[in-house]
Amino acid sequence: MKDIKKDMQTRHLISSLEHIYALKSIPRSGWLQSGIDALGVESIAAHSYGMSILILHLRAPLQSNGVNVERALNMALVHDIAESIVGDLTPLDNVLESTKYEAEAAAFKQIVRGVQEGDYFRGLWEEFEANSSPEARAVKRIDKLDMLIQAYLYEKKYEMRLDPFWENMDDLFRESESESIYNYIKSNRFEFKGNEA
Repeated sequence: MKDIKKDMQTRHLISSLEHIYALKSIPRSGWLQSGIDALGVESIAAHSYGMSILILHLRAPLQSNGVNVERALNMALVHDIAESIVGDLTPLDNVLESTKYEAEAAAFKQIVRGVQEGDYFRGLWEEFEANSSPEARAVKRIDKLDMLIQAYLYEKKYEMRLDPFWENMDDLFRESESESIYNYIKSNRFEFKGNEA
């Protein structure tokens, strides 16, 4: 006999995954707005993957600072899934933070509706947005660290400067688990050579 409840759960899961898997092919808007060719731009899913790898590399110092690494990894993996519906909004889009939050909250609710772990996913996202735990604060910082590592790599690859991404970041990383990584990439950024006046 057909298990109708299980079929319904599976249908909700596949619907949710359809949104989430779209993140594999949605490019990060900030890089496009900076003039990087779309073919060379990381996807939103690639960004979440990069954050997860950083959390694993920083596991020991995060744990010593009271961060639950498993929870931080889970948060990193779900923090941008609403962007599969809302899009990757940046400050250049001139959208109010409150408007962005409301749109993402509605999108998140739609994506996880009927999914067995939906409440857990939404709880992680709300915690991240509220910056209300050691895990959220660490993941917010690592969100920026991943962005800056990518900026560092794009600057080298395309021989360009992406200065706006680096502005006002020093305080975020000071005395954190990420400080040495941040200091290294900041001090070794691409510099234009040969055409200085």
